[in-house]
Amino acid sequence: MMYNVTKLTIFAFLAFFLYFIFLIYDTFLSVPYFISEPQNYIKICKGIQPPDPWDKSILKYHDFSEIEPLNCSKSRVQPELSYLENGFLYLNLTENIECLYRSYEKSKKDDDKLNYSEWYSISTIPIKIMDEFIEIECRKTTFPRSKIYSNNHFQILKKPENEKSEEIGESVLIIVLDSVSHSNFIRNMNKTLKVLTENYKTHIFNGMTKVGDNSFENAAAFFAGKNSSEFPTKHGFFDEYQMIWDIYKNQGFSTLYAEDYPQFNLFNYLAKGFKKKPVDHYFRPFWLNVYGSNIHRRSRYLCYGNQKMHQLQISYISQFISSSKNRKKLGIGWFTELGHDWLNQIRLGDQDFSHFFRENQKNLENYWIIVMADHGHRFDRIRKTKIGRIEERLPFFSISVPKQKRGSDVDRILGDNQNKLVSFWDVHKTLIDLSGFSSSKTEYSRGISLLTSIPDRSCQQSDIPEEFCVCQDEPELSINSPTILFLAEKIVEFINEKIDRTKCAEMSLSQILSATIVEEHRKYRIGIEVRPSNAQFEAVIDKNGKIFGDINRINKYGNQSICIKDNQFLRKLCFCLQFLV
Repeated sequence: MMYNVTKLTIFAFLAFFLYFIFLIYDTFLSVPYFISEPQNYIKICKGIQPPDPWDKSILKYHDFSEIEPLNCSKSRVQPELSYLENGFLYLNLTENIECLYRSYEKSKKDDDKLNYSEWYSISTIPIKIMDEFIEIECRKTTFPRSKIYSNNHFQILKKPENEKSEEIGESVLIIVLDSVSHSNFIRNMNKTLKVLTENYKTHIFNGMTKVGDNSFENAAAFFAGKNSSEFPTKHGFFDEYQMIWDIYKNQGFSTLYAEDYPQFNLFNYLAKGFKKKPVDHYFRPFWLNVYGSNIHRRSRYLCYGNQKMHQLQISYISQFISSSKNRKKLGIGWFTELGHDWLNQIRLGDQDFSHFFRENQKNLENYWIIVMADHGHRFDRIRKTKIGRIEERLPFFSISVPKQKRGSDVDRILGDNQNKLVSFWDVHKTLIDLSGFSSSKTEYSRGISLLTSIPDRSCQQSDIPEEFCVCQDEPELSINSPTILFLAEKIVEFINEKIDRTKCAEMSLSQILSATIVEEHRKYRIGIEVRPSNAQFEAVIDKNGKIFGDINRINKYGNQSICIKDNQFLRKLCFCLQFLV
């Protein structure tokens, strides 16, 4: 009997020991089963091909019927009584109406304030306007003298005739569509794509990869050649930092920068923007006076009265490229509101952008034209899918050479580079070269100009952070593995260490959404949802719980983090205590 008890004890001990060894192995050493060997982050990438835009697994996210045509005239906010053309203000005056106008411009020391002139009475029509931006108001002359009309107008002021003209050279136009992936451009911008490929022989880059999580981080790369962390402060003014337009101005270019959605502008969101006007033609004053105005509040979404918001910015750019044709130009138009919040909403601008490129084909013959995005969609439901995650890392990017250079060596080089792994560091070097200033003379070592042959590179060689690398297979793992549960809790622990606990609620794991393995078994990409915010995050983490790069928020957070005023990283993590029920 004692012998049997001893045998059972030994057997139980061995069973427990083997189970313990198995648990340690499964949690810390093993690689869960997968079908194909993952590729390495440092592996050379060859022939980048984005996922199929029409893959069956994501078709349910492309219900185009839910996007109604944008008809701003339906709002019937007010009739169109005024317009500004060729430097003259025209007004349809009727009896019992009096109208006034005033001009405005950027404040000398504040990017969020405007300097206004006094109001001037309009007695004769047309009236010569010498300012870039004006506001007009009309009231009844009879009691109760209520305001019946208001509007804002803009114009590109021509150079004075006695100013020395610069030598004619090639110009550059950059159109940035916020949050539009390579695949989503193909799905939703087919008319524009057709014009670009057929009329401009554009080169579409399949391997353009983002280098930061959000718009500012990617813009810092192609506008300034910097990581966002390399700005000593991201909350003050940016005048002291050299932007790409500064290089162009020094090379004799006339410069324009237009970005809608002023509250969330790249250099103004949780920051102060620019003390001085950063470019020759700066559209921010116009948008500051439009957004939140009485007419804007009464208009349909994406409209200002009877006009489409994005069309106003397109018109500003059109005036720019058609003015002063004897001068080199750099024009940058960043369109945020049209595509930022909803995956398929960008299609509302397709007809207008295709029309812009068709109508301005003659004016753009001497232009390098870049149509691009900063990243794919970060918060739409598609982001939670495997293909959506890849799309989010591959923004749309295309470049067209001036008409006289089609078929040239540089045109062929661009064609050869279309399927190479490239990033916004390469875009920055390209923009410097297009300015006529040698990129070899700059302080920035990252990137290779797209105008030169791009070798096959790894993400590491291309300065693409590992969490954004699309050069590696990521086999899916079981979310029920003890390893994955352990690492998911580590991500939550990391979040709780970063947030301000006097303002933000402590997080706890709600569920594990996804798990894949990356970089030859050494790291994992895990998606989680936490309580109480229902926030969804994704992080790259090793078996010991060390997080690499940034934690990505993959669903919208709205005002959840409104209590955090000056830290963009913490805003996506925090759930303010005031929202606890």
